[in-house]
Amino acid sequence: MYRLLALDMDGTLLNPSKIITPRVYQSLQALIGKGVNVTIASGRFPASVWLHGKHVGMNAPLVAFNGAVILDASTGENIHGYPIPSAAAQRIAALGERTGSYVHFYGYQELFVEQVNEMNAAWPLANVVMDPSKAHTYENYKDQASSIQVKPVGSLVTFAKTASEPLYKATFINEDSHLLDELYHELQSWQEFTLTRTGKRRFDVNAADVSKQAALEVICRSLGISSDQVAAMGDYDNDVDMLQWAGLGIAMDNGSDEAKKAANAATASNQDDGVADAIGRYFQNLSV
Repeated sequence: MYRLLALDMDGTLLNPSKIITPRVYQSLQALIGKGVNVTIASGRFPASVWLHGKHVGMNAPLVAFNGAVILDASTGENIHGYPIPSAAAQRIAALGERTGSYVHFYGYQELFVEQVNEMNAAWPLANVVMDPSKAHTYENYKDQASSIQVKPVGSLVTFAKTASEPLYKATFINEDSHLLDELYHELQSWQEFTLTRTGKRRFDVNAADVSKQAALEVICRSLGISSDQVAAMGDYDNDVDMLQWAGLGIAMDNGSDEAKKAANAATASNQDDGVADAIGRYFQNLSV
């Protein structure tokens, strides 16, 4: 019996409409009721990870920002943080400025942007626990959305020099896939970051050695769990390390080729309640 289930969020726990479906919710409730530890391992904000974990009643420390933050499932407080060093953040900002690329930085509860635009202004609302019965408006979700602040700071280079709080992640976004590849390989050549592609038009930058796997190793040590007692589920490139490391790595049918190659098992898509199917198949003596 696996003692810990680690779930990616987008493309895994959440369906294409960003909802935890009733069947997935019920299967997780049953699993937790059997005493299995359940956690999220996501690139999202700690607040978003905590809100979704709290919604399900998850009972193990949670992982946010691709492993740069480990937070308490009950309180949402930061247990461990692995920020980008200040000098490295300045170089990231300078690269974005030099190439005319969009970059933003993540604090624990803040999205730091050069200026607010239509895309980044929607970030808090994109991180709430969705209720199918409610229209996706700020007014309907303001209690959740207010837990993340979008803060314009002007020049990111100047900001990175003077930032008084930790910066846990940066994201490059560009519609030009060729330029995005060039930026990715440029940062990769510096050999001081962990880079993860999280979509066709974006990638994330974390401090060196930050990963979902590394964060889960910290959690497992605290719980006395070995890697062969861990099942992990994911769909994209930032899940590859944890899928390879876990005793059971499960790729979603909607996952990338890289995620599927890294896993040793598969399940249905997030559209078809793949998380619930995997729980029923791989967690013995559990009816869902």
